[in-house]
Amino acid sequence: MGTPETNFRRRIERKLPRTLHHEKMANPYLGGTADAWYSGKKGDLWVEYKFLSSVPQRGIITAKRLGLTPLQLEWLNGRYEEGRNVAVVVGVPGGGIILRDLLWAKETPVDVFMSWAITDAGITQWIVHKTFSE
Repeated sequence: MGTPETNFRRRIERKLPRTLHHEKMANPYLGGTADAWYSGKKGDLWVEYKFLSSVPQRGIITAKRLGLTPLQLEWLNGRYEEGRNVAVVVGVPGGGIILRDLLWAKETPVDVFMSWAITDAGITQWIVHKTFSE
């Protein structure tokens, strides 16, 4: 069946247009590479997917709390510094949060973090908007 993270990624990708190219990335020789690559007429997008099985109630959201490893942070930050289109998409019950512009590496209060939540359809629309013509 898959992990909650994998199931979340698949749930998002099932809603993408068939003409939008996407690949699950897996490199057993080099850790840290983002989970998925999307390619469309407007450009590429690299996404690292994470999943929180319950909505945090208090505290601070950190990269460690999201489950980002040091190798993932190095890869994401490096590609961002190169000018690549990268994001971390965090699934939560009922939707998810898109973290761009190094927000994945910043400490964020839970209430602010959860205020960014959108539906699965919103995440899918965002991927299409970033990579494909509308």
